[in-house]
Amino acid sequence: MLVRNNNKIHAAIAANDNLAGAVIADLKSHKLKPIPLTGQDATPTGVQFILAGWQTGTVFKNVTNEANAAAKAAIQLLKGQKVTGVNAKANNKVRNVPSIYLKPIWVTKANYKILFKAGALKKSQVCVGVYKKLCK
Repeated sequence: MLVRNNNKIHAAIAANDNLAGAVIADLKSHKLKPIPLTGQDATPTGVQFILAGWQTGTVFKNVTNEANAAAKAAIQLLKGQKVTGVNAKANNKVRNVPSIYLKPIWVTKANYKILFKAGALKKSQVCVGVYKKLCK
């Protein structure tokens, strides 16, 4: 994209933090400055790039919350009970399937420590090496 656009990319949406890392590597290899750049999965590297100013943010979906909601729904189904927490319908091209959508969290420099509190990451995974001084 950089070659095709004469090194003029103003923003990028990456499907996950690993792809955002590839965008960052390419920007750096062309000696370009950071651009607004998304990621997903709240990986240690993604958070490090956020702290360093190369990635704008990452989408965090709390696996513990997802597992708890799925377990609760499964137990209710096994007991023949009505599933609580259904808040949407997803169309599978056959029918609208009752679904439970949980709210993702946009993680930035301002709130990255929520990942430590949630147990998704450890400070020791993020705040190491050159990134240690960026953790506040």
